[in-house]
Order: sequence, then structure tokens, then C-alpha cells
Amino acid sequence: QLDRPEDKIEGLPRVIASSVGRDINDVYRNNNAGVLKDVELSEKITMASREAVRALVMQSTDSSGRVKEVKSAFDEMGAFFGNMLGQKKPWTKAIVEAGFPGVEEERLAPVIAYLEFCLKQVVANNELPGIMELLNGEFLMPAPGGDPIRNPDVLPTGRNMHALDPSAIPTTAAVEISEQVVEKLLEKLAQENDGAFPESIAFTLWGTDNIKTYGESLAQVLALVGVRPVADSIGRVNKVELIPLEELGRPRIDVVVSCSGVFRDLFINQMNLLDRGIKMAAEADEPPEMNFVRKHAMEQAEEMGVSLRDAAAR
Repeated sequence: QLDRPEDKIEGLPRVIASSVGRDINDVYRNNNAGVLKDVELSEKITMASREAVRALVMQSTDSSGRVKEVKSAFDEMGAFFGNMLGQKKPWTKAIVEAGFPGVEEERLAPVIAYLEFCLKQVVANNELPGIMELLNGEFLMPAPGGDPIRNPDVLPTGRNMHALDPSAIPTTAAVEISEQVVEKLLEKLAQENDGAFPESIAFTLWGTDNIKTYGESLAQVLALVGVRPVADSIGRVNKVELIPLEELGRPRIDVVVSCSGVFRDLFINQMNLLDRGIKMAAEADEPPEMNFVRKHAMEQAEEMGVSLRDAAAR
């Protein structure tokens, strides 16, 4: 259900929700708030997404119930005759039968092509050939480990697995997910506090968690402060930029961060990014009531008789 904006791919839930004129984020937000109509709609969208994926997989499933070879979802000959007869693709038909007749087949194409690629990687038989390459003293290609949903590059298996490239986190997908999580968290806290946002939030950054999620926890801290990580042309995250208050639409939240030893040692560059982002927020010329990082740093600087930059150190 993840969107992948860097690849211009919309998740199935977003496309399905759009077919009934809804934004999936609003549906999820109302679902969490207990709005019955959207609780039912969220469940209906989830079931429709599952049926679409099932239809894609069943297209390549043999009589024994196994997927040995993936049939192309976009076979030119089949598409030609299907278009002539006005037939919908199996996954589109599944979504329509699940109660979403307005879904756009063209809009589904990128995510279906992506899912087909993932399915091909899942069924690739590289385990035994990989072992034989090693036993023969041959070079075995390296590959990242982790969650194939967040990073399909971990597939196919049977390669020389490593954890991740520390300089490449947080990834674009992790940043997008984290911004949504932070938005929902702050909405909930504001509702519980008569509309007032919290000035400080405590956070623990764990090494293993950030390895598995490609930096989602780190990206959540940056999102709370109102700072956006910026990647270079080859995907290395080596700088941050301040999100303008007009775009942020809320105060910058101060974050008290404690890090595990693994995170501190493995993600030294990300520790520097955090420090840089906090100091950028503290030194921004913004009203204290809209920038709690600056507000607290100014109070601490006056109390301890140090500079604003030193008071902003974390």
C-alpha cells in the first residue's frame, strides 16, 4: 500500500480511494478517529487491494497452485484482443467487483507493473545457484537485506546480503511515510489537548529499527522539527533544509532524542544531520510560539549564559 513518488507509482489504496473521490490519507485519518463510514470504506479498500493482487498472482499460478513462471501482465497480444472485446484486466475486474466501478485501469498500470516485477523476484530460484557459486570460489553479487515491501531490491534472495548503505537513509519512501505518521500523531495529541500542540516530544532512535525501516524513525524526528532531508544525485543524504512555516502549517516541535549505541556508531552521518537540522530550526528568525525549538534554546541560552548555537546542541 506504499506510494513510491520517486518512481511515480501510486499505491493501490490511493488509486482505489480516488475512484470514489476520496483521498486515502483522509480515509485513514477518519478510520483512526472512529468515523464509521470511513472505517467501512477503509476495510472495503483493503479487501479490494487484496483481490487485485490475488488476481495478478492467479494469472501465473499453475494447476498445482505454484507460481513457477510469471506471465506478463501486459502481454501485447492479449491486450490487443482484450481491448477489441472491451475486456478489463483481471485486477481491474477484481476491483470493480469489490465495489469500485470507477477505478481507472490506466492509473493502475504503474503499480501493477511494479507488483509484477516484485513477483518475478520472489519466484526467482537463486538460493542453490548462489551457494554453488560460493563453493566454486566465484564472485557472488552483493544485495541489501531488509523488508521487500519497503525495498524490493532485496529480491531475489541468494545473493551476498548486507544490511544497508548508511549514507542513503532516510530514503524518500521513509520520509513520506514518516511525515504522514507525524501528522497523525500531532493531530491526535492536539485533539487530546484542546487544540494545542505539544512543545516537546521524547524520542528513542534504535539502530536495528532504522536498518529495517530505512530510517523512518530518524525521518520522524526531522519531520517533527520541520526539517527535510535532501539526497544528492546518487541517493546519499548529506544535507537538510528547513521547511517554511507556511508550508509546514504548524509549530516546529522540539524533540528530546536518545540514541542507542548501535545507532550512534552506525549512523554517524545521520547524527550530524540531526544536529544540523536542530540548529537550523533554533537559529531561524521565527516567532517562538511557532518554533518551540528556538523558544527552548533561547530560554536555555539565557539560563546558562551560552550562545544560542551551544544551547541548541543535542
